[in-house]
Amino acid sequence: MESHMLQYDWFAAKVTTEVEMKDQKMSFKTNLRMRRDSIIWMSISPALGIEVARMIVTPDSVKFIDKWNDKYYLGTHDFIEERVNVELDFSMLQDLAIGNPILYDAEERFKGSKDDDGYVLTSRAKAKIRKVAGLKYTKKNVEAMEDTVILEVDEKRYDKVMEKYEDDNDLIVKRYWVHAENFKVVRTIINDLLNLRSIQAEYHDFEAVEDQLVPMKMNYVMADTDQQASFVMEYSRVKLDRPTTFPFTIPEKFVKIE
Repeated sequence: MESHMLQYDWFAAKVTTEVEMKDQKMSFKTNLRMRRDSIIWMSISPALGIEVARMIVTPDSVKFIDKWNDKYYLGTHDFIEERVNVELDFSMLQDLAIGNPILYDAEERFKGSKDDDGYVLTSRAKAKIRKVAGLKYTKKNVEAMEDTVILEVDEKRYDKVMEKYEDDNDLIVKRYWVHAENFKVVRTIINDLLNLRSIQAEYHDFEAVEDQLVPMKMNYVMADTDQQASFVMEYSRVKLDRPTTFPFTIPEKFVKIE
């Protein structure tokens, strides 16, 4: 799977995005440019094609221009995380943008199994996860938990275990579905048992770009106990490893968002 992840130094594409969150639906087009491990640049336009926002994300900062309301923001990734209610570091944002498996750790141990279209890799169920999920340590129960899309957590058991394991990254279950023919990840589910949140991703319509397969359609669902946000992203004019620029200028009359 690792050898079939998208490799790039520079990435550019046109993206049409449909978003549904908090009983609201919206759609917009984005001119997306990235340099690996360095910068994400976005120019956002509604259906009419007039730019209404521009954003730059780096590993430690976010810059945003709201041309519709004459405002701008200079700060941290909190600006993004507060809007989708998910902790997103820079590498995760880049993986989300190009369709590489999110939160994948090559050093982590996974359990492999087959399904109709390929293979499923599941992070090993640690004792902490079994306690939160309320499962006894038997092979049958552990396999059942690993095959479950959404983990049901007992509230009393959860509160008790959280007193011991607060802020522990071990309380995350990761699942990756890998296609049998091209070994590309076609589906991902991440369950965060500490914060009772999940991310689900599906990748479709792979096309060859510079001898690599790139998903031209991606579906994401981010959910917690209170709300859910979904994103459908369709890509076109994808370019790999062509150096580009990242223009960003704040007009003098704009007011800073605190």
